[in-house]
Amino acid sequence: MDSFTVAPELEGTKGDIIAAKIEVPILVVMIYGIVEFFRLGWSQDHYFYTYAPVLGGIAASAGLFTYVFLVSVERKRSWKNLLVLLGFLPYLFALYIMGFLGLYTIYEGVIGKFSIWLMISGIFWVFLGFHLFYRFYLMTEIVRQHDKKAMMSNSTT
Repeated sequence: MDSFTVAPELEGTKGDIIAAKIEVPILVVMIYGIVEFFRLGWSQDHYFYTYAPVLGGIAASAGLFTYVFLVSVERKRSWKNLLVLLGFLPYLFALYIMGFLGLYTIYEGVIGKFSIWLMISGIFWVFLGFHLFYRFYLMTEIVRQHDKKAMMSNSTT
């Protein structure tokens, strides 16, 4: 078998809706990064609050939409490595959101200067990063399960 078919859960507008739900947390973080650019300036001293959210969001969006495009058309087996690499971008961005914007902000709220608002915002970022991570995981599982069924049905015939 040289090609994989499209999973029925990702055909047409259903796949677009799933991709849009995954894109929302990425856009929220990118907007946060743009706001921080105006608030903190263009200095690289605040790299993790300005450049990383915007550039990471662009990379994660590019990876997500390329991944969605590749799994929504009939694809060849040789594209599997590309799908793995593109899948890492949203996952890594979700880990950045949960780790730096979330857990580090909670740490700063507890240890640095005690602030309930920092802890609440850290919990928000952890939730948002988990939302991105989990939704993208569900989409990759749909593709994996469909490809597994296609390979098993092809090997029995």
